[in-house]
Amino acid sequence: MKSLESNIKVFIRIAIVIFTAFIALLIVFSVAYAYASINMYNAILIAFIIAIYICILILVLMCIAIIYTYKSKKASGLFLALTKLGLRVMLPIAVVLAKANSKLKKGIRYFYIELNNIVVESDIKKYKPQDIMLLLPHCLQNSECGLKVTNNSKVCKRCGKCKIGAILDYAEQKNISLFIVTGGTIARNIIKKNKPKLIVSVACDRDLMSGISDVWGIPVIGVTNKQPNGPCFNTDVDIEAIIKRVEQLTF
Repeated sequence: MKSLESNIKVFIRIAIVIFTAFIALLIVFSVAYAYASINMYNAILIAFIIAIYICILILVLMCIAIIYTYKSKKASGLFLALTKLGLRVMLPIAVVLAKANSKLKKGIRYFYIELNNIVVESDIKKYKPQDIMLLLPHCLQNSECGLKVTNNSKVCKRCGKCKIGAILDYAEQKNISLFIVTGGTIARNIIKKNKPKLIVSVACDRDLMSGISDVWGIPVIGVTNKQPNGPCFNTDVDIEAIIKRVEQLTF
């Protein structure tokens, strides 16, 4: 109950800030309308036009950088910076605009994940295996298995009915931290607690894009899972894809 009341208070504070900002803008524009001259109106209009031109230029540069980075599979300098900006700005907007078309939205998500992986690998930074965290979704576990691997992955019997055992073998061999999570909130808490320097995450395209955009300051490599039985049920993953990404970024 206390937590709920605290959340409501936070929401009220944020709402007050938003309303205050809009009221301040209303006052400023009202005063400008009442007292500004024609020259002032023209200056404001010119400023808006210049701002729009600058936004369009930045968008064009981001598009060029994104296309170049994706096609060349690497980027550096200004192209890398613009591609990172595009990942944060353009592609999330593209997903929202494609909301009515599930096939298009899925394609944009896959493009986002692959572009993000290229950006991470373009930094040309190597990591120690012990600084890497491997996150797996609980839906990789065979649905008939009665073991609770989400609380402790070490209880896995490695029977071969799912890929978790083989991935655990590889993680232990490389001394990589591995966690099996049931959702984004738990994943974020684990990341916050363990503070890895690199994350390799396996999930569906929707959860991967959401997770990558949520994590700030820590590079994330995304590996999409396979869904032969539909989403979130007995999913699969290409282990070689995981190994390839890890080997490229470790020394």
